[in-house]
Amino acid sequence: MNLLFQEVIDPRERAADYLVQYHNELMFTRNVAFSQPYYSMHPWAHLKRGEVKPFLKAYYNTFAGLADRETYTFWEHYYQVSPHKTHEEGWFLMQTRWMLYMEEGAMLKLLPGIPRKWLEQGKRIELQDVHSYFGSFTLRVMSEGGRLSANITCSPERGPETVLLRLPHPDGKRAIRLSGGGVYLPEEESVRLDNFGGEAEIELYFK
Repeated sequence: MNLLFQEVIDPRERAADYLVQYHNELMFTRNVAFSQPYYSMHPWAHLKRGEVKPFLKAYYNTFAGLADRETYTFWEHYYQVSPHKTHEEGWFLMQTRWMLYMEEGAMLKLLPGIPRKWLEQGKRIELQDVHSYFGSFTLRVMSEGGRLSANITCSPERGPETVLLRLPHPDGKRAIRLSGGGVYLPEEESVRLDNFGGEAEIELYFK
């Protein structure tokens, strides 16, 4: 039974690997398409697959290549054709949204793509009354004294069944203790909160 299950699942994963690698080899440089890069959906695929570094490589290289230094709007192409493109500006904002939160079925994934440097000692991340498929939510994360603490509050009308909160340590360390509920997933650097009741306070402790 396990072998049959493996035969069904693995080819799809191999196909996804092939598609991403094919695009990277022939159509991208530094994980960004040669032209009109915001039409490429591989950054979304990277986050869905838990590939944070490739996502951030695409995010920052695209942003740096298209943002106009004088107007703070976006070009459509790298060779400065079609200025002030709302399409590119909109997709930059959407990728930023994915970096901070994204929905997956009945799950709300928080901070799935942030750089780990954002959680260096003394730094904080705050999302106030952000709107999602599950209604509005507020998230506050603080890095202080060898621990990462987070407070999550979701709108009670249509909250997620599960919250997956990624809290990557700035030095890549794995937590030694979790308080406040949930399950710590070291490989994903995340805390999973099943049967989410609308509010949670958690703390991760590191050596």
